Amino acid sequence: MSAAPKPSKALLVGSSPLDSSSEFFSTVLQTLTGRLDQLPDGETGPRKLFVAWQKSVFPIEILQPRFGGPPSGESIMKKYTLEDIRPTGYDDDAIASYAIFRELKRAEKVPKHVRFQVSLPSPLGVVRFFVEDGAICAQVEPLYEERLIQAVKRIQEHIPPWELTIQWDVPAEIAILEYERGGLQDKYWKPWFENPESAILDRLGRLAKAVAPDVEMGYHLCYGNKGNVHFLEPPDMDLMVHLTNQLVQAISESHDIAYIHMPVPKDRRDAAYFQPMAGLDLHDTELYLGLVHAHDEDGTRQRLEAAQRVYPDITGVATECGLGRSSREDFQSILEICASVTA
Repeated sequence: MSAAPKPSKALLVGSSPLDSSSEFFSTVLQTLTGRLDQLPDGETGPRKLFVAWQKSVFPIEILQPRFGGPPSGESIMKKYTLEDIRPTGYDDDAIASYAIFRELKRAEKVPKHVRFQVSLPSPLGVVRFFVEDGAICAQVEPLYEERLIQAVKRIQEHIPPWELTIQWDVPAEIAILEYERGGLQDKYWKPWFENPESAILDRLGRLAKAVAPDVEMGYHLCYGNKGNVHFLEPPDMDLMVHLTNQLVQAISESHDIAYIHMPVPKDRRDAAYFQPMAGLDLHDTELYLGLVHAHDEDGTRQRLEAAQRVYPDITGVATECGLGRSSREDFQSILEICASVTA
């Protein structure tokens, strides 16, 4: 049996340790030109810590105490409206970074086919991050969803559809489903809604409908990386494969899914971790595996070979998660490994 061919592409999940979008574009293009179909802006500045910068969007009285909030009976009883939730700001950052991207493309420094990638969290994930009380979550999640969809619409008004990719980052959804399976015990992840899998697919379906048909759309399935540690070390890829198949079936009716990204922990290069991929049903959706780890090219190749023995049709490689907490040295190593292990 001949070896599977090298994947041809790399995916940059989102954040970086660099200081500006201009620096990010320049650094990445020096190493990965020809291997990218999408190019994010590096989520520099406050965005490098994922959704932490969204704290100011919410009224302080509903925030968890660790974020400075004093939740009380009064805050739970209050009826919140859209006016209580500020605009997210994701649109402002995307539009500003796209202007730099556009100039680089005009200067032929970005290949013509490459799209500008905007990575966005799900409303469920943002609300769960900041708000602990389930009754308040139930109130404000639809309001934050409306604000985020407003941002998505404005992004699409300023960026041509043929140059835009929307990537949905879904760590909270993974955590809730793992809680339902018994993998997580912390009741923080207990959903405040019934029928979690169906409810999550409904939520992601609404977000997909906000993305114009000609705008490319992908998903980053995520186990987190706070302190470079997952909230749960996945025993294998079973949950990710199951959710992916459900997404492809449910979402593709309203919007094509261009790609799915799944993480691979550094110490997993065994057949058992990858075996569930034999059940993937992706149709035309591309698969990126987050198996690139800094300063570990040999391990990266071993993880890739183990995965390809189960599922040969791997489109590209990536890291497990965003790189906002990584060092510059680690970031450069990751870019070089991505280039080395792709065709």
